[in-house]
Amino acid sequence: MRLIILTFLALLAFASNSILNRWALLDGTTGPLTFSFVRVSSGAVLLWIIVASKNINWRPKFQILPSISISIYMLCFSIAYLNLGIGIGAVILFGGVQFTMFGLAAFFGEKITLWRIVGATISFSGLCVLFLTNERLDLNISAMLIMIFSAIGWGVYSFLGKNAKNPLLETTQNLVWASLFLGFVFVFSFDEMSIKGFVLAIISGAITSGLGYVLWYTVLPSLKTTIAAVLQLTVPIIAAIVGVLFFSEELTMELVFAAILVAMGTFVSLINKPSQ
Repeated sequence: MRLIILTFLALLAFASNSILNRWALLDGTTGPLTFSFVRVSSGAVLLWIIVASKNINWRPKFQILPSISISIYMLCFSIAYLNLGIGIGAVILFGGVQFTMFGLAAFFGEKITLWRIVGATISFSGLCVLFLTNERLDLNISAMLIMIFSAIGWGVYSFLGKNAKNPLLETTQNLVWASLFLGFVFVFSFDEMSIKGFVLAIISGAITSGLGYVLWYTVLPSLKTTIAAVLQLTVPIIAAIVGVLFFSEELTMELVFAAILVAMGTFVSLINKPSQ
């Protein structure tokens, strides 16, 4: 039950991140580079304060792969978000995460059952129903490639979390070094930021990213890589439901049908009987 609750809270944090990014960036008053830098720095500062409250002499160790992968995810996600429709962006992002995590699992010898492949396919079809049914496809190839890099970054970061021994310390040091990487980009290519964007970046960084990533690294060692991948397909559904409940967005038949497909796909993925 503890694992279920923590996993749901992590996925809810990711859904909230999506909402906060959309709210901050889509009106054009805040740029993706500055938003990403403030976001990751806020998470790093909050988590370092938490760690320092227990050990004031703690200093982050340098782990290049998780730090770079989370930097790529955050930066590319914010940039691509401005140049892709919400629907096609979500489909590319979560589809890319599936391919990355399933591919890494296969490469490193994790057994992938037919049930998980079928479950992932069913859940992903639910996202296509939700996002692509009524959206006019405007294929921006460069933005699509950037979103693919974002998906790879997040997929690698999630895969590395399988070996997390101390989620709080590891997440803190990852965000600290990521803030330095993004700070370097920010210095040479910063863009504007409104007060609203600044506040949303801090909330996104400190709470739904910082604390959310700690939760994610807490549950990942207990999940198969492919299960963790499929579970993330629930994030856009959760975000859409939050929009209906708290932001007066319309409850559509596409959302209902998509939620059923994603729930069905998740259930199928959890079947333990090996394929014949």
